[in-house]
Amino acid sequence: DEEKHMRQEREASWEEGREVGREEGREEGRVQGREEGKFEGKIELLRMQIQKKLVKGKSVSEISEELEEEEDVIAQMIREMGEERAADKHLPPKLSH
Repeated sequence: DEEKHMRQEREASWEEGREVGREEGREEGRVQGREEGKFEGKIELLRMQIQKKLVKGKSVSEISEELEEEEDVIAQMIREMGEERAADKHLPPKLSH
């Protein structure tokens, strides 16, 4: 009977530990998801700002200076935006700068 009681206590303790671990994992996932969402939002804002400046005829250099980002970063984002537009048949091709 004592063995049965100890086994039940071990199982209960194990289950409690498992549940705590699950909750910690869920919270970690929520935190990571929020961080990823913030990053994606910043990238999307930067893309929108770049697009507006391209429409106005600004160069990569001008955009880089105005948005305080490296020219390489701006140029790469413009290339990626162009590739996305080319993949989407509904959008006209984008002018490259």
